[in-house]
This record gives sequence, structure tokens and C-alpha cells, in this order.
Amino acid sequence: MPPKPPLPRLTLFTGPHCSLCDVAKAELAQVRQTHPFTISLWDIRKPPADASDADAARWRRAYQYEIPVLHLDGVEVQKNRIDSAALRRVLEDWSKARRAEGGGE
Repeated sequence: MPPKPPLPRLTLFTGPHCSLCDVAKAELAQVRQTHPFTISLWDIRKPPADASDADAARWRRAYQYEIPVLHLDGVEVQKNRIDSAALRRVLEDWSKARRAEGGGE
């Protein structure tokens, strides 16, 4: 059986009491039904325990007034609001690029 192709890795930068972040999570859940991906959440006020102090400060400074912000493989792809149609296109392009590299399907 051939190995499974890798999934896109998304990171959602979020924060406390962020209603747009709640909407973003709901949009991402809908997109994920047809375009699988892995996701990690990064609260800019309480970064992951394994984050360096420099990374925590960097992302908080960069996004404190911009959340939610979505990264795909470390590259910002959307911020403030999730555009589901645009995200689907980004994920499809990502998948096509992986297939062209011989990384899947």
C-alpha cells in the first residue's frame, strides 16, 4: 500500500475573548470536511509550552491586533476573517504542488 500523502499543516493564531477567532474555527471545521488538514492553535497571550520566548514575543507583537491569523506551513495565508472559498483554493494548490513534487497520490 502506498504511503499516505502528507496533509497541509495550518496554524491558527488566536487569542482570548476573540469572537472572530470563534467564527474562524467554525469556518475551518467546515473546510476541513472536504479538504483535510492538520491544525494547531497558537494563543498569542498563552503560547504553547514548547515555544521559545523569542517566538512568543514575535507572534504576539506581530498579531496582537490582527487575530485570527492563519498560516499554512509557516506562511501567512489569511488574517482577520477566514475566506472559506479562498482557503479551499489555497489547499487545492498546496495539494497540486505536493503531487507535482511526487509527494502524494
